[in-house]
Amino acid sequence: MLGFASGLPNVLVNDTLSAWLSDLGFEPSKIGLMSILTLPYGLKLLWAPFLDRYAAPGFGWLGLRRSWIALVCALLVVAFAALAWLGPASTTASVIPAATAGLAIACLSATLDAAVDAHRTDSASGGEEGPAASAYVLGYRVAFVSIGAAILMLHGEIALLLGPQGDPAAKALAWKFAVGGGGCAMLLGVGAALLAPEPPARTSPASIRHAVVGPLQSFAHALGPRLTVVLFVALLFRLPDLLGNKMTMPFLRQELGFDIAQIGTIRQLLGFTMAIAGAVIGGICVKRVGLFRALLVFGILQIASNAGYLVLIKTGASIPAFAAVVIVENLCNGLVGAAFVAYFMSICEPRYAAAQYAILSGLMYLASSLVGSASGYLVEWLGYQGFFILSIAVGLPPLCALPWAMPRTNLVETPEKTTNLPA
Repeated sequence: MLGFASGLPNVLVNDTLSAWLSDLGFEPSKIGLMSILTLPYGLKLLWAPFLDRYAAPGFGWLGLRRSWIALVCALLVVAFAALAWLGPASTTASVIPAATAGLAIACLSATLDAAVDAHRTDSASGGEEGPAASAYVLGYRVAFVSIGAAILMLHGEIALLLGPQGDPAAKALAWKFAVGGGGCAMLLGVGAALLAPEPPARTSPASIRHAVVGPLQSFAHALGPRLTVVLFVALLFRLPDLLGNKMTMPFLRQELGFDIAQIGTIRQLLGFTMAIAGAVIGGICVKRVGLFRALLVFGILQIASNAGYLVLIKTGASIPAFAAVVIVENLCNGLVGAAFVAYFMSICEPRYAAAQYAILSGLMYLASSLVGSASGYLVEWLGYQGFFILSIAVGLPPLCALPWAMPRTNLVETPEKTTNLPA
């Protein structure tokens, strides 16, 4: 349920908003610029230390970790209502009001991610990182499959209830109802905060200064000279998936001509169902074959899966080809997603879980936001073929650096024994 709560804002402010703008006819460059709204995911390391030091105001009775989850989920319900109200009705309307609401959602969502990541990291250790990561990614992807897919699949039906077929006003209003209704599902996050156990009590940082400096000192002590390589891998390892996704919606809707319902059924429902399967398998593989082997193999698969969009460029709007590409891509992304969450968890120290996880995941999203904001211009410059080739190429350097970025106790662990790779 906590994974679901983390995933829901992501799908609504990224995929759903991108579909909304694509359906109304906004240019890819403008849609790509909306990626800058996700910048708070990369900057959450600036305020994450407060989550290690203080409980959320008014919710302290829930404990350090759960209090922030409950507060932020409640605020997100209000923020999505604002986005639905302010969203554009046509290409002539300004997107600034919607962008402002989207930025508020991203700030709240980034804070929620930091709180949930800290709760999970603080609760699972000693070999349980893989299953915990798998459960989190499972819930995260369920948000995409349920709410994300339902909005795209039902948008046309909602529009027909609001006006005649093809009516632009009814179509725009349907997006507003869909986003506002989807945002109400954040109430499940409040329920999850009430039901989830609070992690074991640990000594909190003595002051906010220790909450800020302590995570960095802990990283430096544990990783030594490998810290730079770890940060490099955190920055770029997931970029092939995150970058490719920025232009997937306009590529499918505007370039190939798939309608919104087809995209919802195939990419969201079928695709993210496969991502859920990948997350479960990925968590099992991390526990069975070890974190390093899982990351290496799944990282290669992540890069290779983006080549499927090059196939779609050749086949055009072929439903069977689209389905095959989506199945492969999302299965691979589910595998690598679970393994990479487990990787971050294995590096973080529980008492600094919010700050350290925010540093690592923040770097990942920072690269996605900055490069993603230019993705529309990259498409206009390189074309879709060149863009997807670029999304493959950016994944090679971090994959090569992976052997030097592993935590010492998790390099090639197996159920039988644990050994370290040579320096």
